[in-house]
Amino acid sequence: MTVDPYQQQSRRFPHVSNKKTRHVKYQRVILKISGEILGKGNQLLDPKAIDYITKQIALVHSLGTKLGVVIGGGNIVRGREMRWLNKIDADLCGMIATMINGIVLGSQLRKNKVVNKLGSGIELDGIVRRCNKFEDVAFFNSGGVLIFVGGTGNPLFTTDTAAALRAVELDSDIVIKGTKVEGVYSADPKKNRKATLYRTLQFDEAIEKNLAVMDSTAFTICKEASIPICVYNFMKYPLSSIIRGEDVGTLITNGGKYD
Repeated sequence: MTVDPYQQQSRRFPHVSNKKTRHVKYQRVILKISGEILGKGNQLLDPKAIDYITKQIALVHSLGTKLGVVIGGGNIVRGREMRWLNKIDADLCGMIATMINGIVLGSQLRKNKVVNKLGSGIELDGIVRRCNKFEDVAFFNSGGVLIFVGGTGNPLFTTDTAAALRAVELDSDIVIKGTKVEGVYSADPKKNRKATLYRTLQFDEAIEKNLAVMDSTAFTICKEASIPICVYNFMKYPLSSIIRGEDVGTLITNGGKYD
């Protein structure tokens, strides 16, 4: 008899709560967290920021939203800024940095009674296993929080692209990118005071204008899968407000029903 791999794997997670989603617009979510949010000043890891992030995730989880978190490593290493190092090696360093952030986030989530599972684009023996589609889908559908580290598993690709790939794999309703800025601007607001904040954009516009808030590969993947992207200030607005569909940040779509 043929066994459905999704059903087979779901039996492994009986401890994961499968709450009914309440009063939310987006029920299946990939959250991309920039690594820089986890640090502050000279601190690579800021306990207050991590506590805030953890509580935001825990609240959304309590609403019954199925959540996957893709985490960056910019607070520790930014591969693209290490121009003195071979580019491939620099990217590998950045991928390892995301593992540190993922371990920390997972540990803090467990303190808040949030069941979570760490998966990586590259395997680190004894620490984190490589992502497994069947296991990840089953865990996600059962209500556990997935934490994705290691990017796509390949250098030269950003964690934004990893978020887009995971969103497609998990049939997500939206990719939410939490940053330190209000949303997507026409130019860098730190360098240009006249930069305009977009409230809505279409993927074609974002790609044509070469808006640097996410890489073009991530935009293209989400465009082809019709998965909207919301970019917002994670440290200013509650994550739950995005999940409920409130008008926060910038929403990028194909111009369809999510506008």
